[in-house]
Amino acid sequence: MRYGTYVTVLAATAVGLISMLPLSRLFRRQTIGAMLSRRNLLLVLLPLGTFALGLTMQKYRYFPYHQITVLAQMVTNNLRSAYATPDKLLSRQYSRDSGGTPLDRDLDTALLPLKVKGIRLSEYYQVPKTGGAITAMGNAVIVLDRLGNIYSYQSGAGVHKLPFPALPNNIADYAIRVEAKIDERYFRAHDIKYSSPLHALAVSHEYFDKEHEKTRLAVSMIGVDEAALRPIGTWKTIYWSDWEPAEPNESGGGALAFGGSEKLYLTVGDYLSRGLAQDPASSFGKVDEINTSTLQVRHLTVGHRNPQGLAVMKTGTLMSTEHGPAGGDELNQIAEGSNYGWPNVTLGTDYGTYGWHDNKNVGRHGGYQAPMFAWVPSIGVSNLIQVEGFHARWDDDLLVASLKAESLFRLRLDGSRVLYSEPIYVGQRIRDIAQLPDGAIVLWTDDTQLLFVSVDRDRLNANTRSASLHDALRYQCMYCHHFGPTNPTDFAPSLSHLFNRKIASDNFRYTAALRGKDGVWTEQRLREFLAGPGKFASGTSMPPLNLDPDAIDEIIRDLGTVDDVAN
Repeated sequence: MRYGTYVTVLAATAVGLISMLPLSRLFRRQTIGAMLSRRNLLLVLLPLGTFALGLTMQKYRYFPYHQITVLAQMVTNNLRSAYATPDKLLSRQYSRDSGGTPLDRDLDTALLPLKVKGIRLSEYYQVPKTGGAITAMGNAVIVLDRLGNIYSYQSGAGVHKLPFPALPNNIADYAIRVEAKIDERYFRAHDIKYSSPLHALAVSHEYFDKEHEKTRLAVSMIGVDEAALRPIGTWKTIYWSDWEPAEPNESGGGALAFGGSEKLYLTVGDYLSRGLAQDPASSFGKVDEINTSTLQVRHLTVGHRNPQGLAVMKTGTLMSTEHGPAGGDELNQIAEGSNYGWPNVTLGTDYGTYGWHDNKNVGRHGGYQAPMFAWVPSIGVSNLIQVEGFHARWDDDLLVASLKAESLFRLRLDGSRVLYSEPIYVGQRIRDIAQLPDGAIVLWTDDTQLLFVSVDRDRLNANTRSASLHDALRYQCMYCHHFGPTNPTDFAPSLSHLFNRKIASDNFRYTAALRGKDGVWTEQRLREFLAGPGKFASGTSMPPLNLDPDAIDEIIRDLGTVDDVAN
């Protein structure tokens, strides 16, 4: 109701202000006696009363007369429906990119040299950025964007938008609601998985319940002709959560994994309502098992925050990755009947503080099932796979993707413990990860890129490491910056092709200080900037770096090397 209330508040205040305009003439032209006449007194009191009413409603943010509030909301709904159709609202989410971005690169890791080849979906179709998921279907990569469109990519066949019917999510009805929020954080499709035994796709997505005007998390399935990459039949929704406690948001979980022909595992986040994760009667903050034949649902575990990754190991063990708050992203081995503690315990803290509610044992996980591994600070963990058929040096390891850290993390397991975690910097927000039958590892980024990772056999056979980035560039710059295209979610602009690029010309929201600088980046100008960002551009958000001249030389040399490789 709040938008209807706002309209009422603004209308009443406007009436009051407009009604005040004649008063100046009244006071100038009338004597005191004339002003106190009944007619003029009403003329004075009416605008003053209306204005006071508007201010009162602004202060307390409600209107006492329910009928008027409903009427105002109806007017707002009608205006929204007339001038902002669902197609118009949804079309704003799509974007198209031109070609020319260098996506191919080399990566160096502890045990293997890698090569990365990429394509960007938004160079072929209008695609909403951020979110979505991928799955392997034979040799094809199936891509789900966050609004539910489905695409395929096959080597030699290219990118195609597949003729699947629209997801049964009632997104058009949701879009015209006054309070509807549709962007990279709200009302999206979460995950997609293919089951070869069932010849079917499963998708987790938000669902708008038109009857009750509330949203739920849902899972829908559809048959697929794998050879033709075409749907068989229509979508069938096999799972609905309880009504979401507030609204659809990015803390919904929604990770999927098939565990045989009849088992489908699903993670359900807490939707920012912490108390529900510990309530066994609630849908939220759980890992569930859905029987795809009987549609029976049971909670395997409770006490989860936002588990966005799910994978079934060769042993049948179920593994999940989960977002922590400020710190404490988790890798959990899902043990049926266990309670993982959220929100009572976490290895992180409240945002902007050093504490966690009333918990005196901050940063401890006592009394609940502990994570198998955790990242502090948080890496913005997303999905994970167990590597098979890639290379003997990596096979059986876990490969965990991340958003904030823009990296892969290779975890070597020893039974139920993690021996080590190797960070592999990619430079893109990695939303999902999958593996093809030929062993290639596929990454899906928030910039609609499909990155195909394989072993660089030539470099491995030569057994000689190529020159790597020096510590100055890696640790001073790459914590925030990246290589490759810049998207709106990046913390800092790209360092690719920096030299001879116009200052503040990358797709990034620069401060006015840098936008006001003319010319291009040269070695000399970059040297001045690194030596004193505030002196170079007074008002820049770049903090002092306190770099010595040798470190600045290393950074400039390495940036030139990167440009030479890209060219």
